[in-house]
This record gives sequence, C-alpha cells and structure tokens, in this order.
Amino acid sequence: MASIDVDITDLVYGMSSYEKQELVDELYSDGFIPEGCEPPKPTVADDLESIDFFDEVISKMVGNSWKLTKEDEETILRISNKIIV
Repeated sequence: MASIDVDITDLVYGMSSYEKQELVDELYSDGFIPEGCEPPKPTVADDLESIDFFDEVISKMVGNSWKLTKEDEETILRISNKIIV
C-alpha cells in the first residue's frame, strides 16, 4: 500500500471553516477532547436518556432468568434487595 506524507498544517489551512468544524465534530464524537478541556457534564436530558436505556436493558431480563448462572441470579437479587420500594 502506498503512503502519502502530508503536513498537518498544510491540510488544516487548506480546509474551509465548514470542513474544519466537521473534522472537529467527528473527532469529538469519537472521544477526542482537546488538552485542557473537560468533558461536558451530563445534562438532565442525558440523565433521562440513560434512565430510559437502563430500564430498557433491565426489562430484557424479565422471563429470562433461566439463561443466567446461579451467581448472576444472586448478584441481581442482592442488587434488587438494596432498592427500597
């Protein structure tokens, strides 16, 4: 496979503002965060989405206990006993 040596400075300065923003957005969505920047704090909407996701995942266990090991079942029971209803 052939390789091409490209100077990153030439590449970036040759891009339009839109292309730069698109690159930054893509890198950010892949988990790249600039040094010195903190990851964004979760918002209430993020929390609600994670609650919905958690509930959806947990609901998949209903009727499927036969697929679990005894240890898995004991772990789930121990966790559920921590929850006060």
